[in-house]
Amino acid sequence: MEKQKSDQLIRETMKAAGLSDAFITDFITKVDLVRNGETGIVAWEEVGDLDPKTDEISLESIHSSYPTDLSLLSKLVVIKLNGGLGTSMGLDKAKSLIPIKDSMSFLAVMAKQIEYIRSEYKVEVPLLFMDSYNTQKDSQKELEKNGFKQTLRTSFLQNKVPRLDAETFAPIQNKNEKENWCPPGHGDIYFTMVQEGILDELLSKGFEIAFLSNGDNLGATVDPHIVSYLLKEDIHFAMEMTPKTLADKKGGAIYRKTVGGKFIKYELLETAQVPEEHENEFSGLGKFRTFSTNNLWINLRALKERFNQGNFSLSLIVNPKQVDGKSVIQLETAMGSAVGNFPKFKGIIIPRDRFAPVKKTEDYLIRRSDAYVLNSDFSLTMAKERKSAGLTEVLVNLDESHYKKIHQFDDLFQKYPSLLYCEELVVTGKVLFDVPVTIKGKVKFQNQSNELKKISSLNRKEFENETIDL
Repeated sequence: MEKQKSDQLIRETMKAAGLSDAFITDFITKVDLVRNGETGIVAWEEVGDLDPKTDEISLESIHSSYPTDLSLLSKLVVIKLNGGLGTSMGLDKAKSLIPIKDSMSFLAVMAKQIEYIRSEYKVEVPLLFMDSYNTQKDSQKELEKNGFKQTLRTSFLQNKVPRLDAETFAPIQNKNEKENWCPPGHGDIYFTMVQEGILDELLSKGFEIAFLSNGDNLGATVDPHIVSYLLKEDIHFAMEMTPKTLADKKGGAIYRKTVGGKFIKYELLETAQVPEEHENEFSGLGKFRTFSTNNLWINLRALKERFNQGNFSLSLIVNPKQVDGKSVIQLETAMGSAVGNFPKFKGIIIPRDRFAPVKKTEDYLIRRSDAYVLNSDFSLTMAKERKSAGLTEVLVNLDESHYKKIHQFDDLFQKYPSLLYCEELVVTGKVLFDVPVTIKGKVKFQNQSNELKKISSLNRKEFENETIDL
């Protein structure tokens, strides 16, 4: 199918869905890049290391040198990404609506975090959610149910883009309309904020710094010291980065793009952009000491100025998918890749406490267990006892055929095991956790039969550094 025809189909499809001309034009520009051979894969020889002295600062340094300043804190707005349905966990509603601690949903905890900041500092920090068409209605209901209030709106809608036939680049036409669309990645946040007038609205009300983070990361709470640091040092873009562990193979990383030995700009490198022959190097603990948490701080004035200059660019991610056995592509961008537009960048090296995401049921088990606690400020962090014992993130591996989807997981984890001193938990086969047990060190439960086996059948309460056959 020639370019003109597929572009016309894309334009008509997006126009019919109520998307703006500016957004449609931007999307067609991305399609052109892919049509002309752009894969989103980076040239590895251009991936240079960050300089710890000039490019990074530790959170401890910020805490010791930049005290809380309420006049600066009043310039902060918090934005949470809440567009995800948690489809990889088998959910058909916003992931933020499922319970996480004390029967509270992710969303309820996020609201409590903001209410805590407001009462602690007597500053009305607003909370906005970037929702998708799939999550907005239910999420707004959940906020109302929790009695959350503010004068500013609490939600704005991210865009959606058509999935494209991998050969013709025409929008796919599946009977199930939902299958024809996908989110454009969280990089869409900047475009949406400008397009919807949110950026101008925030600036007109005196807000200058936005703290952006994933809705499933309840470690990402407001830190007033960071606000003081950013405004006093005129930093336009900061990414929280934390040291890599074995649990972080897929985390993106900020690097210095270097061509012919010359520094060009900062860039974000995501897994999907890594050349196949360098995947091990990327996911290992050697080249990249830290990874990006997607806890991101941005100066709104600088964002406005940069948009006015035009050509605000984000690295393109080409995500191949299968829909009904047909090869399709999704074109996405990551919000961290906006770093390339801001020379005044700093990587903030944070402790792991500020990063506790839930992408899979394994993560969900870890956060729901006693290895993680909800603190008085409603941050979700690793339990003190675990840290005192020198333990890092728990490694959990659950049999995908029995635990991947949340309904399967809920059926088989009737009681959560104690993981406070667990290093690694592996479960193969179908095992029902029907009684509370304590797991320490590295433990593997294996059921090689086709029948369901119960933990209670072992008549034990504690397991430590062993493999158990059920």
